[in-house]
Amino acid sequence: MNTPYPVASGAHEAPPSKILLVTGDASILRKFRQQLMPTYDVITANTVAEGVQLTNKQRPDLILCDVLVTDTSGYQFLITLRDDPSLKHLPFILFNRLNVPPNVRKGMNLGADDYLVYPFSGEELLKSIQSRLSRYHHIRETLGPVKETIIPPIHADGRGTVINERLSKTEAKILDMIARGMSSRDIASFKCISVRTVDNHRHNITKKLQLSGPNALVKFAIGYGGTHAR
Repeated sequence: MNTPYPVASGAHEAPPSKILLVTGDASILRKFRQQLMPTYDVITANTVAEGVQLTNKQRPDLILCDVLVTDTSGYQFLITLRDDPSLKHLPFILFNRLNVPPNVRKGMNLGADDYLVYPFSGEELLKSIQSRLSRYHHIRETLGPVKETIIPPIHADGRGTVINERLSKTEAKILDMIARGMSSRDIASFKCISVRTVDNHRHNITKKLQLSGPNALVKFAIGYGGTHAR
């Protein structure tokens, strides 16, 4: 079952962000819906299968998903979403009743943008959603072209070595994002991967380019970005 709950807005105001809430717990559904309705347009699903269907049909701006859903897990929904090129960018927040660190790490490593342990306050929930939506809109509006950037061979290291011959395509793109001032968290959010994965890429790039020092990669990326701009 799903029920849209539009939020009234002025004629010249932007429409409210659409939140998809997925949970089989009726009491949590009612509570979260009441907390979100004043600010957001809320649609709900009781199962992951229904959540996937609504995501494709309604294109929500953010998904808030229970880890424990009747037909499968919130983790599986996250995996399904991140495997779909047309949906992988959507902010995704998991919540769970159990405070188990391995479960939190699992969710974040799969690409969740946040992992909340229930019970939490309505203020915590709203802050998490607003933070993820703000970051999402900022990255998409100001750094969206990065996704389509084709990085040409560049002799940027002063030793006559073409950078693209030393880095994988993913590493070259991440280097370009670093040059644009994106943090590991920004890159992780943009590419829908974990911060740990981004940090592993940064480590590999640093090693392949034979850089040393805590800020060496950032300094190199800035110079690389300047060369790229020319």
